[in-house]
Amino acid sequence: MPKVRNFAELAPNIGFSEFDFYDLYRSTFENSELGRMKKLLPLYAMAENFGLVSKSLRPKLGRRSYFTPEGKVALMFLKMYTGLSCPKLMEQLN
Repeated sequence: MPKVRNFAELAPNIGFSEFDFYDLYRSTFENSELGRMKKLLPLYAMAENFGLVSKSLRPKLGRRSYFTPEGKVALMFLKMYTGLSCPKLMEQLN
């Protein structure tokens, strides 16, 4: 599975601080249909119901996940919303 680049980690390294494209993208996303749906979805509660949030104090084994539990639920919703498979969705995100 191809890696998804985390834009939040890359944003501080971009040399054009006077042009904050990420804030513009965020504001247009919040006003879009998909952004309004995201506000209505209880992502954390859904992640708990799916068993993605662990309440144990033991550290998890294995590598760190690319996505938070809420992000994983949002990706499942996005797959259904767009009608794309995992590889096609990753291609679109990259």
